[in-house]
Amino acid sequence: MTGQIRQDLRNGVAVLLLDRPVANALSAELRAELAGALDHAATAAEVRAVVLAGSGSGFSSGVDLTEYDGSLAEPWIDALCTRIEDFPKPVIAALHGPTFGAGLALALAAHARIAQAEARLASPEITLGMVPGGGVTQRLPRLLGAQVALEVMLAGQTLRATDPRLRRLFSQVTADDPLPAAVDLAGKLADQGHWRRSQEATRGLSDPAGYQRAIATVAERIKGQNGAASDILRAVEAAQLLPFPQGLAFEATLFEDRLRSPEARAQRHIYAAERRASGMPERAQAATRDISRIALAGARLGDVALLLLEGGKVVRSDAPDLPASVSRALDGLVTHGKMEAATRAAHLARLASGMAPVDLALCTRGSEVADGTLSVPLDDGRGLAGAPLGLRLYRPAQTLRLAELTVSDTADPAIVASLAQLCTGLGVTLVRAAQPAAGPGLGHILMGAVCLAGLEMVRLGLTPQRVDQAAQRLGFRAGPFLMMDFDGLPVVANRLRAVAEWLGCPAPGADDPLAERLAKGAVGRAVGRGFYDHPSEGPRPPKNLAGPGRDPAEVLGTVAPRHALQAALVGAAVQLLARGAVQRASDLDVLMVRGYGYDRARGGPLFAADQRGMLAMLQDFKALARMGTPLWQVPPMVVEMVKNGEGMFGRRHD
Repeated sequence: MTGQIRQDLRNGVAVLLLDRPVANALSAELRAELAGALDHAATAAEVRAVVLAGSGSGFSSGVDLTEYDGSLAEPWIDALCTRIEDFPKPVIAALHGPTFGAGLALALAAHARIAQAEARLASPEITLGMVPGGGVTQRLPRLLGAQVALEVMLAGQTLRATDPRLRRLFSQVTADDPLPAAVDLAGKLADQGHWRRSQEATRGLSDPAGYQRAIATVAERIKGQNGAASDILRAVEAAQLLPFPQGLAFEATLFEDRLRSPEARAQRHIYAAERRASGMPERAQAATRDISRIALAGARLGDVALLLLEGGKVVRSDAPDLPASVSRALDGLVTHGKMEAATRAAHLARLASGMAPVDLALCTRGSEVADGTLSVPLDDGRGLAGAPLGLRLYRPAQTLRLAELTVSDTADPAIVASLAQLCTGLGVTLVRAAQPAAGPGLGHILMGAVCLAGLEMVRLGLTPQRVDQAAQRLGFRAGPFLMMDFDGLPVVANRLRAVAEWLGCPAPGADDPLAERLAKGAVGRAVGRGFYDHPSEGPRPPKNLAGPGRDPAEVLGTVAPRHALQAALVGAAVQLLARGAVQRASDLDVLMVRGYGYDRARGGPLFAADQRGMLAMLQDFKALARMGTPLWQVPPMVVEMVKNGEGMFGRRHD
C-alpha cells in the first residue's frame, strides 16, 4: 500500500506503518488510509493480527493543530480508536519516540502495547486549553487508575515509557526496536484466540474509594476553575460512574465544547506561533557553522552562561564574578533536586576564564574582544538600534528561553543562520527583528508603548497602581510601573526616549512622572524605591503616591484604562508590521507572552485584540485621539482592517 500508510505482512501479521512527514501527524488523509487498511485487514484471510507502528523518529505527534480551527474531517480520532478497539483480530501498538495526543489515543485503543525504553508519551491537550479526545479520558483511568491518569492529563508533561507510573500500560518495554516483539505478541494472541480490550480493563477501577479520593483531591486543588482542567476531571470521574459507551459520548461532548472555546483557540494560536517564529529566510539561504565555544564579555551574564552550559557549550569569560555566580546557581539546582551533582560538575568543567579560543563572542555594550573573533552585541536593556547584527536574550535567559535576533541587510546570512541554529539548539524561541526598521527592538517598542501610555495616564491623574491593575486586567502578569521598577528607572528613561522617537511621540519630559521619581532618587527596586516601595515582603505603593487619583472616566472618557493600554500596544504593533520590522504578527504575540508575562490563555495581545474586534479598537483610537497625544493616533492599518472586515490574523468579526 502506498501513501501515508505502508503495509507489510509478517507471518500473518499485518504491520501498518504510519509514514507521514512531519512526525507522522494524524492528518485526514492518513486517518482515511489507516481506516482503509484496517478494513482490508479485518476481512483478509491471510491476516490474523495487526501491528500499528510509526516510521522515522516516532509513533505519532497527534493531530496537526491547524485542523482544529476548521471542520474535523472524517474519520475522526474517536471513531478510529473505536474501530481499533472493536477490531475482530488482535491489534498491538509498537511505540518508539514521541507518542503524543491523538497518537496516544490510538495506542490506548490497541489491545496491547510494546514500547522502546526511550519512547516518550504525553497527553498535552491541557496546554492548549483542550480536553483529550479519542477515549483517552476513559481508557487511561481504566488502565492506570484516576490518580496517575489525572497526573498525565493535567500536567501535560512528557513521560518516558520507563516511568514507573506507566508500567501497566505495556506488555513489554524493550531497549531494542519494539516492532519484532510486537509482531511476535500479535501472533501469540491470534493463536490464543482471545485478548483484552482497554474498556474491559479493571485494575484502574479496582479501588473505588481510592479513585474517589484522587478525584476529590484534584477537585479541591482546582476549586473555582471552569476550564480544561475541570472538564478533564469530570471526564475521569465519568470513567468510574458511566458505562464505557456513555463515557465516550460524555468525553466527546466535553471535547467539542472545549475545542471551540476562546481559551483553546488562543492557546492553539500561541502554540503554533512559537513554532513558526524561528523560521527565517537566512536559514534556507546559507550553510551553518558549528558554535560550541562561546565567550561572554560583560557584567551580569551568569544566566546567559547557565543557558549555554545547559546546552553543552564551552563558556569562557573574563568577568571575575561569573564563575562564583554560576557555581551558586548550580548549587541551588542540586540542593532543590533539579540537577544531579555529576551534571553540576560537568557544567563547571566547561566554564573557563579568558576569551580565546572561541567560535563566538557575545558582548554587552562597551565590552571588547580580540580582533578576528566573531562578535555579536548583546542587548543590555538599552536596545540594539544601529547594530547590523545583534541578539537580545530575554532575561533570565535560562528560564525565559526567548530571543530577538536583530538582522540588517548587510548581515552575513551564514552567521544569521548559525546564530539561529545555536538558539534553537538551546531550546530558545527566536524572533527575527529587521533593522533599521525595528529601531531599539520589537519587545522594547511594544512594552515601551505600554509604558508611555501608562505615564501619560498618570500625568493626567491616574495612579501608577490603577494603571498596573488595568494592565493585569488586560492580561499582563505585572503592570508597566512595576516592570519599570524592576528594570531600573534610569535604564527605562533612556530606552523610552528611543522608543518615543521611533513612535513619533514626545519623550518623557521634566514634568513627567518618571522624571519626578528620578529627581527624588527613587530609581527602582535596586534601591528599594521607584514607583513602588520595595521592602522584603514585596512591592507596595509609596505613601506620598497613595490615594485614589482621578476617576478614569474624567481622564479617558468612555475608554477603559486597560483598553487605552491595549490601543497603545496595538498602535505600536501595526507600525512594526507596516515598516516590515517583523516577519509576522504572531511573532509579536510570542514576545509578549514569553517575554513580558502576557496571559498565554489569551493568545497574546494581538490575538486578544483580534478576538475583541478591530471595530472596537478603532472606536477606542478615535476616542483617545481627541486627547491630542500622538501615541493614540488612529493607525491607517486598523482603518483598512475595519473597512475590509479583517482582523490581525485574517479573521472576520461580524
